[in-house]
Amino acid sequence: MVFNKTEVSIDRWRKIALITITCVFFLGSLILVNCSFLFVSPDETANAYFAELFAQSASFQGPYNELADEFDRIHPRSTVNNHGQLLPGSFLGLSFLYGIISIVFGKWVFWILTPLVTIGTAYAWRKLIAQWTNEQIGAITFILFLIHPAVWYYTARGMMHNVLFLDLFILGCWMWMVRPIARKMGDLNMTSVSLDDFFAGLLFGLALFVRSSEVLWIAVLLCLSILIWWRSLVWRRLLVGLCGLFLGLGFFFVMNTLSYGHPLTTGYTFQVFSPQVLSQQQFFDMETLADTVTVLPFGFHPKVAWQHFSSYVVEMFWWLSVLVLPGFFILWSQKTGRWTLRWALILSLLVSVWLVLMYGSWEIHDNPDSTQTTMANSYVRYWLPLYVFLTPIMAATIYWVSQRGRSLFSKRLITISFILLILGFNVRTVFLQGQDGLLKMRSQLQHSESIQASVLRYTSPGSVIIVDRSDKLFFPHRQVWYPLRDEATYAAMPRLVEKTQLYYYGITFPQADIEYLNTDRLKNLGLQIELIETFQQESLYRISSF
Repeated sequence: MVFNKTEVSIDRWRKIALITITCVFFLGSLILVNCSFLFVSPDETANAYFAELFAQSASFQGPYNELADEFDRIHPRSTVNNHGQLLPGSFLGLSFLYGIISIVFGKWVFWILTPLVTIGTAYAWRKLIAQWTNEQIGAITFILFLIHPAVWYYTARGMMHNVLFLDLFILGCWMWMVRPIARKMGDLNMTSVSLDDFFAGLLFGLALFVRSSEVLWIAVLLCLSILIWWRSLVWRRLLVGLCGLFLGLGFFFVMNTLSYGHPLTTGYTFQVFSPQVLSQQQFFDMETLADTVTVLPFGFHPKVAWQHFSSYVVEMFWWLSVLVLPGFFILWSQKTGRWTLRWALILSLLVSVWLVLMYGSWEIHDNPDSTQTTMANSYVRYWLPLYVFLTPIMAATIYWVSQRGRSLFSKRLITISFILLILGFNVRTVFLQGQDGLLKMRSQLQHSESIQASVLRYTSPGSVIIVDRSDKLFFPHRQVWYPLRDEATYAAMPRLVEKTQLYYYGITFPQADIEYLNTDRLKNLGLQIELIETFQQESLYRISSF
């Protein structure tokens, strides 16, 4: 095949642009890296802890703690205390996969795994979209995927499982539809294609291992895809893919059984489906599971869902939203591969509507200030598939506008202008805007490092620290109990003081509150509280008997 100089030049500049964006994305995703392995949320802290634990012991069950066995509230958020042993409070997939990799590379690899996998996913997404449209739209989609605020933000917070789940799902689609192994081998016979199909199924299974709560829409999507394309489906490919899927799900069932005592129990359902509860039942079937895991676990509130969709999709990323509607009709009217592309758009729309109705019906307040609409609110990470489905639609709009240029230079200039403008807005949203911007979080983590070092100096390894939201600072170095303002906490304090040293870390008490605690609330329990050190708005206190 002979290429003219213009085609070679376009290809060279396209590669330069993609490599540049990839480097910007990767470096930006490392902004929260720190030597103390402190994370923004308790979910990330727990996932990192259990990944390291699995690398060391091949188990998610923490070491037995006699004090935690006596006091079941001794555990950080996002974990479960099972008779003195800590277990993950969410899904096991991320900690399992990252733990295995860290056996070879060490736990520092936790910081770069999600960015690297996401870069590979962007390449796969580009190839998948290019197969349905053209190379130009595929390349623009690659860029929009990597620099999308939601993807970039949660890739930087890579120990949360949402981005990894989406990455594995897209990689599975790529393996099935693009068949990269067979194409690389230059052989599209059934033997080489079977490798692609097996790994596609395996990736789908691992995606569900990482985030099994998405099983319903993935199962429906796969079934609808089979019905739509059944005439062109080779049943041998389907069987090979199912073998890979069952292997991926096998990890899910085995690890859940070893950790929680039942293949369908996760950290979220452990209290409902604990071994003690299951032992009281004669059998456990899908009807029992359905009583707890409903189709719409947060209810059906379309008006509320629309309000959240407007806030977290349309308004939050308005400069991207304006590109969606024209791009949809541009792709819908495409003549090449029209039937396949239209069905892909319809399926993406159905999944997006489902995600909006399912999670949008839920009132989530991650931020203590419920009026704040920020990237850190859970809607953004729950709707990651929706945002990614929109990237080729937005890319189609940019490509269509660029083709209005009369020369190659003007077409490039239009595309570059769009990308730079979008990049500027996205950088502002991800890194600079609001109290949850990554630069602000980096500053908070640096401050938290100094707090952690000071508190660990004041407290002994066996002590218990009562916290409100700071468990992520001290776990796993110290035992934590949350929260302070709870009757069960006060009731346990006298016994805790008898067993070990007890501290409280949280918002600094006014002097009047200290006097009240020492003359009334704690005095009635035979206890007293004294200030150890103040860290700006928060302080460390010692609680002891008198």
